[in-house]
Amino acid sequence: MFNELVRDEEGQSTVEYMLLISVIVIALVAAAYVFVPIFQQGVKDLAGDVKKILSTGKIGKTGTPR
Repeated sequence: MFNELVRDEEGQSTVEYMLLISVIVIALVAAAYVFVPIFQQGVKDLAGDVKKILSTGKIGKTGTPR
């Protein structure tokens, strides 16, 4: 009888770990949906800034025209 109880608890802890991992994965996916568009916009803004700097030779109002 004791062996059966130990075996049942091992299966239960495995299920608990899988549920915990599932919650973590769901949280990561939700965070990606929230932050990916913000990150993409930041990369686009950075690309625009670099393009402007390379085409004009100026950073803000500093630098020499090309």
